[in-house]
Amino acid sequence: MTKVVFNLKMLAPIAAAVISVNAGAQQATEQAAGKQGELMETIVVTAQAANARSDIERQRDSNKVVAVQTSEAIGELPDANVTEALQRMAGVFIARDQGEGRFVGVRGIDPNLNASTINGMSLPAPETDSRAVALDVIPSDLLASLEVFKTLTPDMSADSIGGAIEIKSINALDHDGQTYKVTVEHGYGELQSENSPKLAGTYTNKFDLNGRTLGVAIAASHQERNFGSENVETDGVWEEFTALDGSEGITAAEIEQRDYTVTRERTGLAANFDLEVSEGHQLYLHSLYSDFSDSEERQRNSYKLDEENDDPDTISGSAVTWSDAALEKELKDRYEEQEILSLVVGGSHDLNNWGVEYALGFSHAEESEPHRRDTTFVQEGLELGYTRAGKIPQMVASGSALDTASYELDELVIEDNYTDDEEVSFRIDIRRDIDVAGKPSELKFGMQERRREKTGDLNATVYDGFGGDFTLADFASNGIEYGLGTFGPGVNKAALNAFINANLANFEVDETDTALDSARDYVMNEDITAFYVMNDIDFGRANLVYGVRYEATDFSGQGYRVAESGEAIPGSEEIAEDVYASAVEYQSDYSKLFPSVNFKFDYSDNIVLRAAYTESLSRPSFGDLNPSPAAIEYDEGELEVEAGNPLLDPYEARNFDASFEYYADALGMFSVGAFYKQIDNFVVTADVASTADYSMYVGSLAVEEAEIFQPINGNKATLTGAELSWTRGFDNGFLLRANATMTDSEASLGLGADAERSDKIALPSQADLVANFIVGYERDALSLRLSTAYKGERLLEVDLEDEAFDLYEDNHMQVDLSAKYRFENGMQVFFNAVNLTDEPFYANRRGYNGQYEEYGPAYVLGVTYSTF
Repeated sequence: MTKVVFNLKMLAPIAAAVISVNAGAQQATEQAAGKQGELMETIVVTAQAANARSDIERQRDSNKVVAVQTSEAIGELPDANVTEALQRMAGVFIARDQGEGRFVGVRGIDPNLNASTINGMSLPAPETDSRAVALDVIPSDLLASLEVFKTLTPDMSADSIGGAIEIKSINALDHDGQTYKVTVEHGYGELQSENSPKLAGTYTNKFDLNGRTLGVAIAASHQERNFGSENVETDGVWEEFTALDGSEGITAAEIEQRDYTVTRERTGLAANFDLEVSEGHQLYLHSLYSDFSDSEERQRNSYKLDEENDDPDTISGSAVTWSDAALEKELKDRYEEQEILSLVVGGSHDLNNWGVEYALGFSHAEESEPHRRDTTFVQEGLELGYTRAGKIPQMVASGSALDTASYELDELVIEDNYTDDEEVSFRIDIRRDIDVAGKPSELKFGMQERRREKTGDLNATVYDGFGGDFTLADFASNGIEYGLGTFGPGVNKAALNAFINANLANFEVDETDTALDSARDYVMNEDITAFYVMNDIDFGRANLVYGVRYEATDFSGQGYRVAESGEAIPGSEEIAEDVYASAVEYQSDYSKLFPSVNFKFDYSDNIVLRAAYTESLSRPSFGDLNPSPAAIEYDEGELEVEAGNPLLDPYEARNFDASFEYYADALGMFSVGAFYKQIDNFVVTADVASTADYSMYVGSLAVEEAEIFQPINGNKATLTGAELSWTRGFDNGFLLRANATMTDSEASLGLGADAERSDKIALPSQADLVANFIVGYERDALSLRLSTAYKGERLLEVDLEDEAFDLYEDNHMQVDLSAKYRFENGMQVFFNAVNLTDEPFYANRRGYNGQYEEYGPAYVLGVTYSTF
């Protein structure tokens, strides 16, 4: 494991040097301005510089530690969605899927430990097992600004250990009169040689309604992206084997080659109505709809090396040979759609020394996966292996592996899966201007109520008889382009689907597997009630915000416990041969006070000091809370279980922050900060067989040996980190921006003194270093930006037996380019290049393949017309 070790004392000379650079540049600017003052009374600021200045000013004015990006700044970079736009901000990294940013982590911390809101209301998650919202479903064209809060105040939800992400959609009252903008672009993916069109537009206007002003803002966006990826990954772990010839080494028992062809469509629509009734009185209705669809064709080779023999024939450090192995060729034909709808209606009123704000919100997210088809062909008795291990295993197979007639049609699984996440919320905030010791302050108090329900409806039908001896030769495709090794024939989707549609009624159903895969529906309800009080005192050069928030959570979960057993399980109903099911229900309640203090001090006109202490929590992911176990198998006294834990306690954190910020009079800023987090109730998956109640799974049946893997609350975890951020603008049109967040964490697995591995790990999904570097140039009508985003190594999975085989995601550095040319009539032509260095995704276990995936560069050419 690689760790970033840093000493806060080392930051002092860095800070001094950067301040010197900014101050020197500022002095030079002032001297130049003095010489030219008689000739020039105003300075024309470039768009990039103006956007950077706006972001910096909002950050400086905030009473919390925050990073800000406005829609104009987002538009300067080649970012197609909210997730990718967020990655440019200090301390933010993204987790990718098929090369596109999906989930957002703050300060290197697991994306599940962040909170996301849009227009002040929480966003639900359409995914089955996650709280983290895949923000790539929201196009960047719909945004007014993005804010990432790294410290909290009592009027904010306490549900955030990493950071709180606030997304604000466009508002007509922020524009002058009628405006509109239209963008047309065309993308090209190099790996799959596919084209991707996009169309987006925004419209705002203000209307006079008898002295009242109505602002209407509408934004729409649609993108169709055609792309793909190539992949080699290990199903399972690498471990030590002794081969049949006596040789010893490390190998994996199953390795897969995958080729993806994907079409993703994003449609976004925002419609916001803001009514200024009179001065100090506003009403609003904000809405956002997003539709994300993913049509995926996956060709897969699964090398089942240990199909018949538990050990290989021969093994070395870089090669292995296994006899009587099996090779499966599988086609996954899947269409997935995610929808998010957010509606917020509310108002704000200034009443002399009093003020009140209120909002009623409704959010709905759903994910549907209708008619998914996974079809498997298999050939057994092969000699399989690889000639090279490492990052990209080079697989080899005996000659008959290329014979399509030797692969039998083995199994067809058709799934219809649906997930629904819905939340209704209400909040009211009341403020009162008062004096505290002769200093102006604002007393604020309020409450929030949230009612959330997440449901899962999982349906699968497994077929294992097809009315004849069909082989891959009946449905073969030889057009698989694969650059990571020899792939061989694939499956022709059109021919296979025609066969299935014509003959499905005659296929034989595997009742046992169908019951096991279909009887795990669930319903989870989470109700949260919150109250808070806070005071914001202005001391002139200093500002103090302190207070306390109370949150009470009521969680309940209903599901089904489904077990495969050769013996009848008392208390359960047999729903298919050797399959027993029983309903389960759980209830959990907890509450806590969350004090917080945020202090800001303007040491001088250029220097701002901050310090904060906050307490927060993160509720466990819905996958960890799921009341329906993923698998229960019982066979002659042996029990194996994979299950969630609906009785988990939430993560609880005590957070300490301090920062130094220097703002130059000219465009320049430097900040350095340190943070420390103490986290209780850290969640980790462990084998709990020694303490589990076996009757929960198999009733009164005798259990002689058991493995029960379940998420549990571990011991304490700590996270220490430092953040650096620097921005500098130059008179020659150049703009430099850089930021870096370095973290070091430690968590306890709670394995006990007899554990075979170390009890200490880094926080899962925590990146040790996150950094960005951006070089911008703007002169006259030309604008250029070259950006680099770096994410350090992070722990993805823990091997409870041997820490050497923990799974780590390798560091990732991506370089992107954006170029624009503006015409005086409002037209703008732009070119974006993404992933110029063809950076892959790579996860490994001690240097052995976990997953390697390539995406290739992508390019976009487009034109925008704007009246603002």
